[in-house]
Amino acid sequence: MKDIITELIGQIKTEQTKIAESLTAGHAINIESYQRLVGNHQGLQAALNLLDNIMSEDDEDTNN
Repeated sequence: MKDIITELIGQIKTEQTKIAESLTAGHAINIESYQRLVGNHQGLQAALNLLDNIMSEDDEDTNN
């Protein structure tokens, strides 16, 4: 299970990097597209936080 989660984390981080690069390159042509990109980035960060919690719980279960 960890291999799948690790792969997912890597892909999420890659997507976040693409979004950040797009924002810094000025590809948001209006406020709506800027807000969409920022919202997508925030959503991906929330997903990473959830995955981190799952991994932490899994580690705690393994140690007990």
